[in-house]
Amino acid sequence: MQQLEFQEKEEKIDLRKTISKYLHKWPWFLASVLVCVISAYIYLRYSVPKYQTKTTLKFDKKQNDLTSALSDLDNLGIGLGNSDELKSEAAVVTSRPILMQVVKNLNLNVEYFNTGEIKDSQFFTKVPVSGEIIRFKEGFVSSEYLIKRLKGDEFTLSSEKHGNFTGRFEAPVNLDFGTVVLHRNRQFDVKPEYKIIFSNPIEKVKKLEKTIQVNLPDEKALLMDISLIGAVPQKSERILDEVTRQYNLDGQRDKNLQAENTQKFIDKRLEVITRDLSGVENQKEDFQNRNRIVDLQAQAELALQNTSENTKLLLQQQAQLDLLNSLTTEAAKGNNQLMPSNLGLNPSLEQSIVQYNQMLINRNKTLKQATSENPAVIEMNREIASLKDIIRDNIREQKDAVRATISQLQNQITTSNSLIERVPGQSKVYRGIERQQNLKEQLFLFLLQKREENAINLSVDVPKAKIVNPAFTEDKPVSPKRDLILQAALLIGLLIPFAVFYLLFILDDKIYSREDIKERSGLGVLVDIPSLNDDDNHLVQKNDFSELAESFRVLVSNLKFVLPRKDSAKVIMVTSSVKGEGKTLVSVNLALTIANKNGRSLLIGSDIRNPQIQRYDSEPVKRKGLTEYLYDESVPVEDLIHTSYTNPNCDVIYAGTIPPNPQELLSNGRYQKLIAEMASKYAYIIIDSAPLMLVSDTLSIADVADATLYVVRSGVSRNVLINFAEDLVKDSKLRNVSFVVNDVSKKARGYGYGYNYGYGYGYNNKETKKTWWSKIFK
Repeated sequence: MQQLEFQEKEEKIDLRKTISKYLHKWPWFLASVLVCVISAYIYLRYSVPKYQTKTTLKFDKKQNDLTSALSDLDNLGIGLGNSDELKSEAAVVTSRPILMQVVKNLNLNVEYFNTGEIKDSQFFTKVPVSGEIIRFKEGFVSSEYLIKRLKGDEFTLSSEKHGNFTGRFEAPVNLDFGTVVLHRNRQFDVKPEYKIIFSNPIEKVKKLEKTIQVNLPDEKALLMDISLIGAVPQKSERILDEVTRQYNLDGQRDKNLQAENTQKFIDKRLEVITRDLSGVENQKEDFQNRNRIVDLQAQAELALQNTSENTKLLLQQQAQLDLLNSLTTEAAKGNNQLMPSNLGLNPSLEQSIVQYNQMLINRNKTLKQATSENPAVIEMNREIASLKDIIRDNIREQKDAVRATISQLQNQITTSNSLIERVPGQSKVYRGIERQQNLKEQLFLFLLQKREENAINLSVDVPKAKIVNPAFTEDKPVSPKRDLILQAALLIGLLIPFAVFYLLFILDDKIYSREDIKERSGLGVLVDIPSLNDDDNHLVQKNDFSELAESFRVLVSNLKFVLPRKDSAKVIMVTSSVKGEGKTLVSVNLALTIANKNGRSLLIGSDIRNPQIQRYDSEPVKRKGLTEYLYDESVPVEDLIHTSYTNPNCDVIYAGTIPPNPQELLSNGRYQKLIAEMASKYAYIIIDSAPLMLVSDTLSIADVADATLYVVRSGVSRNVLINFAEDLVKDSKLRNVSFVVNDVSKKARGYGYGYNYGYGYGYNNKETKKTWWSKIFK
């Protein structure tokens, strides 16, 4: 028995094979691309191009460091402070009040079209007939009318839903949704089927909210781009211009309203501040009157200066008093001592002391020449005593004057110190009053300044944003994008068939070529049998050079490497998994090809349940077959053998009558006896057996085979059959198994390597003519 080691096949991606599968479907790819590209061209031809219109606004930045009289106007509504305020302004641009005013001013809720067979063309200028909605009913969304007839000032509006309405220009007309007025511009002619669409203004506002885009390209530069995509560039430009105009008007109204409210606020605050300031000034005046203060600081400094000067004088007077006390002591002594002089005392006292000292000196000089009894000396003593009394009296008077001065100075010092002690408290109160007065004065002046600035701001008409670029439309349409749509059509045209075929290839589990078997099995593949047409000859003839004959010659050559070397006949069993895979075709043609003068072949039809060999025999006579031999031991083998008319070196044993018990007949041992008997007479014995997945008949006779050819049919057999065959080999139920791939088309064989070989031998003499359609979609 054949022993094989099966290794798990490593899954590899054959890129060349994968690409070739899709390349073989190139007609479908070409057809899909053509359909998609043609559809894209039709779409581009009849689609309405849309253009992008853009305008740019620039905002001024608030300046907080200006030194002019308008340095604080940033608090009064001019300019933006930062990028966050710019983002909030972006929402204001597309706010409903502004857009509603745009719709009303431009009458956007009434649209005009020239109708066409495929598409309608809208226009905004040069309108021959215009309309406006006077009033409309609640719940109204939109209504469409056609101007069918014009006769003078009369017209007829037609609607599929609401019928016809007749009216006159410049006069109200009652329609289904409300009342409108139509105006006639006689400069332009009205074409037939002129269409007017009336819409609710709020619906147009909603549409503008979705279509108007606001972008901030550079927040630090305070720039804002406003864009709109529309089919009519003039209309889009007018809309954006009106949006920016209404935005500036809205900003101006807000600024004026803010300025007016600021004016009222400032006036009220000025009244309050004036009353408060008057009260503080009265309080200051009362405090000064009560405390007899003109200038508290100056008075405090004067008191401090007086105290210092009086203190100095007090010290001087006390020094004089001390001197006078000393002189009193000296004056109390005898008359023979000199008294101190030049002490800075009273001049009269100083003069008396000088006279006293001089007279004393003169007396003392006289005593040196005379006695104390001398009349002159006595007179001098009397004068000296008189002067000393005078000096004592002067000293006493001087002391009384100094004491009075000291007392006065002490009183003045006490008064100044009392004044100085009251200064801190008075200063605290006085500074509080002055602080309130200064605060009220500053606030009063600030409000006066703001009132003037606000008046200037109210009188100056400055737009909220500067229009850097007025509304302009780009030359190339943004929709539809021609190049992008054509590229997308080409890509979709390729992707659709690719996706379909990819899904089909994923779901397809059939076998098409030997490569499919090699990817899943370690068993060999001996040959690919080419696909045949119904009118082709299905039997290998003598001197046959067709693809079929060449494929079986290859099979015979490859069998030499598979069959064992033995003297008796080499037994080859041909089987398959299910019915219809071509095992009988392989069996018959193998027997016809392998038979020659040097070695005859015997073909045994062993599928006794569903015999098929007789389909390839032109003799109509019914013969005995294998069945009769298996159940009747008296039937000789010679009665079973039939020589083929196609090849005289090939004999055939047909299956015979279909029995009710095929399994019992094939397993009774007679079949092995037949093979043993025929082995000495033939070089090759070909067994056409039953399908393995349907019945177990073949397994009963598999032990007689030297080699087993397992036939699979390209495009019919499924991959699971390969696993089934491998399981039989692993379980040793079959031996020496090789695959034969039947009905292989040229496409499945790949790159022209069929049984014309692609080498220029040209064995196929008959070329089948096919229509161009079948060649493309094969």
